[in-house]
Formats: sequence, structure tokens, C-alpha cells
Amino acid sequence: MNKFRNLIILLTISLLSINTNAQDEKEKDEFRNKGYFNITRLSYIAVYNAELETYSPSEGVVVTDLPTNKAHAFSLQTINGYFFNPYFSAGIGIGLDGYKNPTFNTLPAFLDLRAYFNDGLSSPYLYTNFGTLIKIEGGKNNGTIFNFGFGYKFPLNENRLIFVSDLSYSYKTISNDGLSIRNSESYSSLKGAMLSIGILF
Repeated sequence: MNKFRNLIILLTISLLSINTNAQDEKEKDEFRNKGYFNITRLSYIAVYNAELETYSPSEGVVVTDLPTNKAHAFSLQTINGYFFNPYFSAGIGIGLDGYKNPTFNTLPAFLDLRAYFNDGLSSPYLYTNFGTLIKIEGGKNNGTIFNFGFGYKFPLNENRLIFVSDLSYSYKTISNDGLSIRNSESYSSLKGAMLSIGILF
């Protein structure tokens, strides 16, 4: 729990400092699509498919369907990146996912790529995330992450606070034995639909 509390504190401090910098740059970047940026977002993931893949010398690879039992997760993430032009950005993200039914946590670190359709305050976009799950809770839930989806950014008020909302496909592989997914003899895969809302600074 201390690790999770420290992560939340770190994300909060990062958010406050980024907000201050964003205010200083407000006049220089009218459409908020130039140079450095931060996206802080909250997501809900509805898991619709779960599988367990195991390997043994006698039986080989065995894939077993797992009950989802209304499995879901809430995720808090922060992404720091750069607009190379008004239509393309790249960044690095980190977050914390809290799953229920069953209860466990993952700590994703990932690359974020976004393609925007318009040079303006409002624009639809496509995006993808891919990366790794950092070991926590005894080192048995490392793995991989992949998201792909579409969304829309638009000003939330006259002060041009930029709101982002997106819907995506979410896929994670989670090691059950502490080894990397490539070497693991037991890992779970989760497929879900993810709805996210956040603020672009």
C-alpha cells in the first residue's frame, strides 16, 4: 500500500507542476498542440475475455478460458510527451490499474502515440499504447500492455482547458510465475473495452 500511496503523491505533484508550466505557455500555444504536453486521465476497463495459458513438458501449451465475473478495473495514468507537429505526438506514460473480480493491481509503463486530424482546439484522434507491466506485489504480475482506440479533444471552458475522451481496445498479458511473458510457463491474458476521460495540459 505504501508504494501505491507514494505513486499517487508523485502523480499529484507532477500534475501540479505541469499545470503551472501550462499556464506560462498558454499564450505561446493557442491550440495546445505544440511542444511539450501532459495528459492525465482516469479510465474504466470492462473485461470481456480472460484466458490462462500454461505450459508443461507432458501436455504442451494449454489455454483455459477464465470466468470474467464482471471483472473490471479503474486506471489512473499520466502521459508526458511532445507534439512534433499539430498532427502527431509521442509520449511516455505510467499509471496504476486496480482490478476487481479478481482483485489485483498492475503498474503499466508505456509509449503513447497519437495522430490528430485537425490543427485546432478541437480534433478527433487515433492513438495507441504499448509497453510493459512493472513488477509489484511480490514480482508476479509483470507483463505487457497494448491499447488502440479513437477519441476527441475539445476545450472545456473559455479558459481553454482541454478535455480528452476516448474509447479503446485494451489487452494485457500478466505473468503468474514472475518470469517475463516470453519465458513464463503460466500467464493470463485480459481483453477489455476501455473508456477514458482526462485533461490535456
